[in-house]
Amino acid sequence: MAEISQAELASLLGVSEARVSQVKKTGRLDGTYQKRGRSIVFDEDAAIAAWNGEITKSPTRKESSALEIPSFNESRAKSEHFRAELARLDLEVKEDQLVEVSRVQREAFSAARAVRDALGNIPDRVSNQMAAESDPVVIHQTLTEEIRKALETLTNA
Repeated sequence: MAEISQAELASLLGVSEARVSQVKKTGRLDGTYQKRGRSIVFDEDAAIAAWNGEITKSPTRKESSALEIPSFNESRAKSEHFRAELARLDLEVKEDQLVEVSRVQREAFSAARAVRDALGNIPDRVSNQMAAESDPVVIHQTLTEEIRKALETLTNA
């Protein structure tokens, strides 16, 4: 374990001491340094690995996640992942495997309205026939047939 100062770490990383201090406050470098009196000593290998995102430590402060800046490679990987995800979603939309929620809601509403209207129209269509019919079997068959036709509207939608 090679021990280095904060100034030496900043020089190795090509950043200012203030930047190292800022990142240290986020918790990203936790476990890579020790306080020795008034000075801070870093484990060179661990600090560089943590800086590059190779070692991930969970932030110890609530505000640290907002201040943490991911490494370039981590940012690029996330960016590529999200681009691929968007491309997949776009392809699924174009192949009609994925549809907008509003479109599904509109079509479901239209289908339900058509069924409601078809069921609501049954009395208008069969009331005269029922008034003239006295055989319960014929009435049952007629109502069953009308309801079946109305429900076929839902199947066809």
